[in-house]
Amino acid sequence: MIDATYMVSYDSANHCGVVFQMWGSVWPKVLPYCIFNVLVMMGLGYLKEVKASNLKMQTSAQGHGFITVVVAFLVVSRVNIALGRFTEARNNLGIMYRETRELIQNVCVLSNHATTEEAQQWRHELAYRTLLMLRTTMVVIDYPTDFVAAWDIPELQGEERSLVKNGLTGPLRSRWSHSRRGEWEETMRVPIRLAYLVRKALHSNTTRLRVPLAIPQELKLLGCVDTFMSGYYGVRKFLTTPVPFPLIQMARTFLFLYIFTVPMVLVTDETSSHVARCLIVFMITFGFMGLELVAIEMDNPFGDDANDFNNAAMAMTAYEDSYLTIYDVDGEEWADKLRRKMDDGKTKTNFFDDD
Repeated sequence: MIDATYMVSYDSANHCGVVFQMWGSVWPKVLPYCIFNVLVMMGLGYLKEVKASNLKMQTSAQGHGFITVVVAFLVVSRVNIALGRFTEARNNLGIMYRETRELIQNVCVLSNHATTEEAQQWRHELAYRTLLMLRTTMVVIDYPTDFVAAWDIPELQGEERSLVKNGLTGPLRSRWSHSRRGEWEETMRVPIRLAYLVRKALHSNTTRLRVPLAIPQELKLLGCVDTFMSGYYGVRKFLTTPVPFPLIQMARTFLFLYIFTVPMVLVTDETSSHVARCLIVFMITFGFMGLELVAIEMDNPFGDDANDFNNAAMAMTAYEDSYLTIYDVDGEEWADKLRRKMDDGKTKTNFFDDD
């Protein structure tokens, strides 16, 4: 078992551990449906055997069998769609974390010949804007939970804050806006604005470095920004494009009609005991409702649930890797300066002190 910060951990070789683990499980959510359906089965059995033996409560087993095929197809399709979206979202997050590190490392490696204060300031500005690009992306992802706009985070300071706020919340917004938008929609534009600032800073090497980067080197760095933004646009598409509602509605309707009519089919089964019928109802309800709840769990992997991505923790490791890269090229002072900016100046001790 690993000490997992980013995910629900489990040992796939431990059968009992997998079956009975509660952390990240849908057991607590699916059990109420199972218990309710078993109680329905018990009530129908009681009415049939004791109160009204001639009461017609049964449903055609053959017709119900046809519905089983349709429901199974819809449920499996739902799970596959949810798993595909889940994987796509994680891939896009991975692209952004990777390109944040790659951009800052490549900047430092390709410009480490420049040791002037202007060159150090250029690398610092690039690293800061790159980390802001990642930080504001995390704000966009977390907005439905935290309701914090990207321009209100304490890490966004100085010139970068002014450039973002003037374009998205200042007079320029009302001057050139085509329509009114909500705060979340405007927040989604902040990483795009910061990507422009990163590209602008990258190209400024021609005037800020004594020996400018070669054109292929600059293009390589700009390619990192392009790849980062492809990941961001993928996450943005995920956030703004849910699974089509008619599919969810039809699948859920068929599922409920099927699950809660199972007792009406089994109540006519004279070959099984009442306990066996209740057990079968429990298992069918657990299987079908459990898979639907798994799909619901994976529909939105961003948030505070156990199975959601811990994107903030993953982003912090990218920040820390960037501090170390700056430290290796420009020294402790510039690494500390970058660390304080990303912590709103609240870091009172040296970042590299063990205590």
